[in-house]
Amino acid sequence: MKTLESWHEEEFKSEITSGVVEALGEGAYAATLARALADCAGAAESFCAERPFACAAGCPHCCVLNVAVLLPEAMTVALWLREKLSGEDLADLQKRLAAHRSWARWMDDEERILKQMSCPLLDAYGGCSVHAVRPLACRAITSLDSQSCRDAFIPVVTDEDRLVPADLFRKVVYDAAFTALASGLRQVGLDDRSIELGTGVLAFLEHPEFVERFLSGDRLPQALWQ
Repeated sequence: MKTLESWHEEEFKSEITSGVVEALGEGAYAATLARALADCAGAAESFCAERPFACAAGCPHCCVLNVAVLLPEAMTVALWLREKLSGEDLADLQKRLAAHRSWARWMDDEERILKQMSCPLLDAYGGCSVHAVRPLACRAITSLDSQSCRDAFIPVVTDEDRLVPADLFRKVVYDAAFTALASGLRQVGLDDRSIELGTGVLAFLEHPEFVERFLSGDRLPQALWQ
């Protein structure tokens, strides 16, 4: 684990961006992008490994929040699901993603909490079904107290602040990785826009042709953001 004293944000972002540009400089491929995403997450985790947190498998309390992902993150999740799920399971997941998009995509976090609009990528036990390829934004959030986390996500209307003690340094590191990844995508001519997680994953599942479209440097249809 690297120390807090060794953290220099601009240097970190520069290294991430340079790595992405080098990896994709001779052409973007789905596998290359997946490795670049894993390298970004690994670089961030090198500063955060062994830092304490209370989160555990099957602890889905915060998985009602809006999650913004970069397009290659959504694409990588979609391709991973296509590889791992049977045809029937994948069809069922697409139905859940479509329902979630219809109901939750414009809700703010408070509305999602009240209506318990959990992430459609959770499995039947409350675990993350795409944990191995989960986005940087999901990796950034950790609770330091499980009871505070449970209390904060109880679906009730209240004027009281719902505070959860969290590792703010972890969030800073992963947010920097997200920004640096976007910069790298932009420098190699790829679409660097972000999108709501479920909407993005569903787009790549419903339209497999979007993979080649993205990798070729084309921008995906603006209708995805409307």
